[in-house]
Amino acid sequence: MDFFDNNRNFMKSGFDIPGREFVSDQERGLPPPPVEKPLNSNLKLIELPSVDKNIIKHNDLYSCFDNRRSRRNYKDKPITLEELSFLLWATQGVQKIIPAYKKTGHITLRPVPSAGGRHSYETYIAVNNVEGLEKGIYIYLPLEHKLAFYHSDDNLSDKLIYAYGGENYQDEAQWLGRAPVVFLWACIPYRGEWRYHCEAHKLMLLDLGHICQNLYLACEGIGCGACAIAGYVQTAFDELLHIDGENEYVVYVAGVGKMV
Repeated sequence: MDFFDNNRNFMKSGFDIPGREFVSDQERGLPPPPVEKPLNSNLKLIELPSVDKNIIKHNDLYSCFDNRRSRRNYKDKPITLEELSFLLWATQGVQKIIPAYKKTGHITLRPVPSAGGRHSYETYIAVNNVEGLEKGIYIYLPLEHKLAFYHSDDNLSDKLIYAYGGENYQDEAQWLGRAPVVFLWACIPYRGEWRYHCEAHKLMLLDLGHICQNLYLACEGIGCGACAIAGYVQTAFDELLHIDGENEYVVYVAGVGKMV
């Protein structure tokens, strides 16, 4: 029962605990981590089309909520670059940069909320079938609204299938390997810890729920479907993105495609 108690306590707010003994790096006056992950300057950058609200086919908000489902059955048809641009913007796009205020560092306003404006997630995408993009792994640059091509992978579909199901669920995981694009959200925990110390982790998980729900609703609006998964082989997804699994690690994954 102690195991359940620990997890239940993790879900509760700890900000009202008297005599907290920790001091965050923000309170120590240390500089905040960068808003966007620094990248190798040699990576190929891809300009994304400007976000156009006319791409939305179903602009009835009620219908988007009413029809929202997890969808795994996709057409064998590519996602357009315009559609991908909209989905990236809807989930992590930067609308405005607010200059540093006191000791908070720069804050970005986005279509999703984030505790303290920390936005602790990087958005990677595994591209199987997107018009104009080579098959492989990309990272979204929200400040510039661009993609950086991380690396190609001849066995991308097989690796996605394995990372979802391991050895025991290969048949069940086939849909993810066929998805035209897979969103992979990787947490950089220090972005939240810098401000909230050991209380950051619950907040960062809540932030990711906002991000993924925006993906679901944005997909409904453009005639696509999404399905998120939180049970997967951690090391396999981290290795797929070439991240260390400690200072950056995958937390949530979602396949996207055009609905059958």
